[in-house]
Amino acid sequence: MTAWQAGLAVAVFFVAGTVKGTIGFALPLIGVPFLSIFIGPRDAVMMMSVPVFLTNLAQAWIDRRQWRYAKEIILYTVAGVLAVPAGTMFLHWVDPEVARLMLGLAVYFYLAARGLFPPVETLSRAGRVGIGGGLGALAGFMTGVASVPGPVNVVYFSMFSWPKEAFIFLMNAFNTLVATSLVSSLAYQGSYTPRALLWVAASLVPIFSGMWLGLRLRGRLDHELFYRVVRVALFCVATSLIVRSAWKFLV
Repeated sequence: MTAWQAGLAVAVFFVAGTVKGTIGFALPLIGVPFLSIFIGPRDAVMMMSVPVFLTNLAQAWIDRRQWRYAKEIILYTVAGVLAVPAGTMFLHWVDPEVARLMLGLAVYFYLAARGLFPPVETLSRAGRVGIGGGLGALAGFMTGVASVPGPVNVVYFSMFSWPKEAFIFLMNAFNTLVATSLVSSLAYQGSYTPRALLWVAASLVPIFSGMWLGLRLRGRLDHELFYRVVRVALFCVATSLIVRSAWKFLV
């Protein structure tokens, strides 16, 4: 990277860290597309894998008192883990941009019709099992296809009337498991060269600085405002997925 590119990267990483600290997600959704402009998608995923793992782990630890809510996503997590191989196999037959486009459109539908969905807690056990298992499988599938479980996680977790701390804890706990698998796989493949690790270490400074600020901003958001911000962020993520996929098909 040139000097101006490095300066831009610091700014983008700081903003991404701030968003992550505030709402608990979106770090790779900001960082990976930006880095892909300069170093290619595969290296961008590798570069962001360690910061994603460490920030998810840090936020899960910060909100660890919310662990009692973890029982609500056991089925979701198991279904997600089991569905990852299916997504990986699907990737051999279909362009991942198709999956990203479909996911973006599905998130649009959810945001438009969210008022029609009752809170998950009010559903029967069979209903909770169906929704949890189905969306968990979709999250795992999307992890295997395109490494984007985040939008599905946000959709499912926002169906509950949890406090914001529980929402962020569960989001980060789930993502830590996924990131652990990704980091382990990349390490096994020998992707973390000394030069790569140097760049990764440098990226942690602005990311964690931004997250520190985001954590303080989060403390100023009440329950309703927090979830309103989450929905806006989810809309932006869905728009990014759709625009990115559509652009790939048009050019």
